[in-house]
Amino acid sequence: KIETYAKVKEIRQEGDRKVVEMDDGTTHTAYAVIVTVGGEPTKLGVPGEQEFHGRGVSYCAVCDGAFFKGDDLAVVGGGDSAFQEGLFLTRFAKTLKLIHRRNEYRAQAILQDRLLGMENVSTITPAVVREIGGDESGVKWIDVERDGKRERHKLEGVFVFVGFKPVGRYLFKDHIAHDANGYIVTDQFMRTSIPGVYAAGDTRAQLAKQITTAVGDATTAVLHAERYIEELKHAERALPSVPKDVMVRATEGMRVLTFAPGQPVVNEGELSDAFYVVARGEAEVIQRDADGAEHIVNVIKEDEFFGEIGLLRGEPRNATVRARTSLEVIQVSKEAFELLVKSSEQTAEEIARVAQRRIRASREAAPSR
Repeated sequence: KIETYAKVKEIRQEGDRKVVEMDDGTTHTAYAVIVTVGGEPTKLGVPGEQEFHGRGVSYCAVCDGAFFKGDDLAVVGGGDSAFQEGLFLTRFAKTLKLIHRRNEYRAQAILQDRLLGMENVSTITPAVVREIGGDESGVKWIDVERDGKRERHKLEGVFVFVGFKPVGRYLFKDHIAHDANGYIVTDQFMRTSIPGVYAAGDTRAQLAKQITTAVGDATTAVLHAERYIEELKHAERALPSVPKDVMVRATEGMRVLTFAPGQPVVNEGELSDAFYVVARGEAEVIQRDADGAEHIVNVIKEDEFFGEIGLLRGEPRNATVRARTSLEVIQVSKEAFELLVKSSEQTAEEIARVAQRRIRASREAAPSR
């Protein structure tokens, strides 16, 4: 379902679902949410800015620069964005005026050297924009105040780069990690501090703010959101007594691993440091007899788990588990396993029962050693 021109009021967590509440009170629920709302450029707030937006006033040189070939242009700002976008505009502009409220710029020295060294670039500093004007065809002039005096400069385009305000974090009822500038913090998989919530594009903390990087972010987010949902559903089926909100928290300690037929997942004698849920395929539990011959003592199928015995006992693995078919498992960290066990008495008893049943079955099927 696609909704357009619909404003989101709030995103909150309820159990294992994310609830997206709209401005009109309607809600949508999902296992995962990808936030791609970006942000909005900081406006100058002067007369004519809104009126001529899209008719000579722009906040994106890469988007609109080519429409101003051979024109006189102005860039307002003094940071990296202003200089980077200004450099791009020099490909098209007849002349380029750089307007900044201070004499000093915040942009990197290398950017300053490149832009200010161009013959068709001039500066107007320290100056404050007071008004943007024109006619029905678009922008024709800009008024600035410098040294207490107002002056008018004729031009056809004004590109504003005085800041950017990300808005994604304000959608969430609960705290979501963000940097000092308000950008949502993610890892390389676009995961945020809230399990099941992903951020892509200009709303997340990153260096580049381009369409290509945003598309790449979104692709990564979709792939890992799908994986998160799959992990969550398999874990819930394997341990149905775990409270939904606890299972969501535990997903932070989960990851998907794949194995070819015959490939070992864990080996007898290894440190017990993880718990496993079978997502696809089958695994076989193997023990060796006194002569070293292998014997299959159990088969683990989809949505069943293994690895609990060593973790509960605090002992090394007592058997080897190997892929019987092409196998996909969800590896649950020791910390996440402990969270699941402690989530309810029913869960602890359920895992303990399975462990005891397997220990008895293993003893009955085990080869003499």
